[in-house]
Amino acid sequence: MRDLEVDVLIAIFEKETQLGRSFGKSNRPENFNTELFNIMKHLRILVDNETIKNGDIRTAIKTLKERTGASIGQSQKVINVYLKFYSLISNKNENVLKELDCPLDSTIFRELGVKQNNMRNLNEFSKYEKLQAECEKRAGIKILFDAKYGKKRLERFLGKLD
Repeated sequence: MRDLEVDVLIAIFEKETQLGRSFGKSNRPENFNTELFNIMKHLRILVDNETIKNGDIRTAIKTLKERTGASIGQSQKVINVYLKFYSLISNKNENVLKELDCPLDSTIFRELGVKQNNMRNLNEFSKYEKLQAECEKRAGIKILFDAKYGKKRLERFLGKLD
């Protein structure tokens, strides 16, 4: 039963990240969902075993891009969001959390002072790596860089937080 629920989270995070809007109505690669699903199941096993390395994540992003034609920005979004929340909800240790990359989006770009208006246009892996290095420099653990974003989302949902 647990496997079904954690598999469904892949679909939930795909929708939540508004990736469909990034692809547009007719530009979504036909095999994207299947490739994403298979890659996420593999990465989840590595998280569960606490053996995941940052290189595993970055290889998965490049693989998804190569297999589907999606951009690096589109490929990284669901992978990074899912791994972040799955690892935190699963109470993974700091060694796992240090391996994760920050989910990049237009909000993070603005925070980093980068003129990048959408995920579809992030195609260079070297640029992705530089952005992650900057997140790490500023926050220590990369996934913590977008903590303000989470707080803003809660405030939109609940109103001002104390």
